[in-house]
Amino acid sequence: MRLSDYLRDDLVLFDLEAQDMAGAIEAFGAHFEEGGHVPSRISVTQALSAREETHTTCLGHGLAVPHASVPGLPKALLLVALAGSPVQFGPPDHDPVDLFFVLLSPPGREGEHIKLLARICRLAQHSDDLDELRRAVDEESLLEAILRVDSQHV
Repeated sequence: MRLSDYLRDDLVLFDLEAQDMAGAIEAFGAHFEEGGHVPSRISVTQALSAREETHTTCLGHGLAVPHASVPGLPKALLLVALAGSPVQFGPPDHDPVDLFFVLLSPPGREGEHIKLLARICRLAQHSDDLDELRRAVDEESLLEAILRVDSQHV
């Protein structure tokens, strides 16, 4: 399974502006809604917020993988966001986050959801790869960097 199977140029959010977790989650929901990927940002923001209340999705090193199951989706959606300034996304003892992989899956697709999370976590183990993503200058270069990094890993 490759991230390239799920990445789309309209699901890249470059220069995310958010002050905190709530603002970031609201921006993710708005991006999904404005792109026509979900009928309403409310279901997205509620699902992502509920997940964060249960357990943080911060992986450390400035990376978070907010994820949730959202009824009504025909397939999994993967949004990649790079913040202009790091966001305090998790608990106070966690590093602020500037790189986000936001995964939404329809109910009943838990296997696919877990495989995508595992793929993202595999990439996250390589700090050089994360640094390459952070050097992106726009949406296009961010997407290209992710595709390049994704293709280098089994």
